[in-house]
Amino acid sequence: MIGELASVLGGLVTGVGGVCAAGVLSRRKRRADAVQVLTQAAAQMVEPLSRQIAAMTAELEAHRRVVADSEQRCRLAASQHASWDVVVRSSLLNLGVDVPPPPPLSEELPEPPPRRPVDP
Repeated sequence: MIGELASVLGGLVTGVGGVCAAGVLSRRKRRADAVQVLTQAAAQMVEPLSRQIAAMTAELEAHRRVVADSEQRCRLAASQHASWDVVVRSSLLNLGVDVPPPPPLSEELPEPPPRRPVDP
């Protein structure tokens, strides 16, 4: 009877130990599977966003070039206009026409703010 009890207890301990071990291993596997699923989902989300950011960065750089070219043309035109104003005023003054000095063009074209680099 003690032998039978020892057998039953031994089997019970072995069975419970096996179930516990299987449960722990199963839980780890489920966690690993969940981590893998989350990692794949994140990777699938990051790829399109990275492409979109790259496209928007390129578009922003192109826009900045257009704006810089436009500002450069405006500064050149303003400089030429200021020279022309002086010549025309001098000519009119020599003809006896009193003309006030032209307004400064620099107030119309403020210096552009310094550019910040775009983080890729």
